[in-house]
Amino acid sequence: MSFFDKRRTAPTPTTGGVAGQAEVVTVSVNHGDTVNQICEMHLVISAPGVTPIAVEFSGPVKRKVWPAPGAILPILVDPGDPASYRILWDQVTPAKEAARTKAERVAALRRGEPVDAPPDDVISRLERLAALRDSGAITEAEFLALKAEVLG
Repeated sequence: MSFFDKRRTAPTPTTGGVAGQAEVVTVSVNHGDTVNQICEMHLVISAPGVTPIAVEFSGPVKRKVWPAPGAILPILVDPGDPASYRILWDQVTPAKEAARTKAERVAALRRGEPVDAPPDDVISRLERLAALRDSGAITEAEFLALKAEVLG
């Protein structure tokens, strides 16, 4: 099993896998010539009860769900080994739909209209704040103030 193969596998829910998310930090370019291409990404894996971890992914991805930096991908992760995960590609929002939604949000912001943060973004931000608090980078009071700001 190669380094990247291990990163694409995860336990099934019946063997202790938990639902989590992978935030796309970087992603290779999709050339759009074939249905499946090799995608290389740097991800941050997180799930309830799992310490966030940075991982690399390399594997075939369908053109229609090719992620963009900042995308949140649903995963199953082994809580005992967070580097062991599986991306749930069948649950990923198609790239065109995700881009359209993001463009509509940007346009609404520029028109001065209020825009709610997508739920995944709020969850991701709260998880990052909790990690900062748990590591001692911010105090409990700072965490609570920032949490209130994120939740509006």
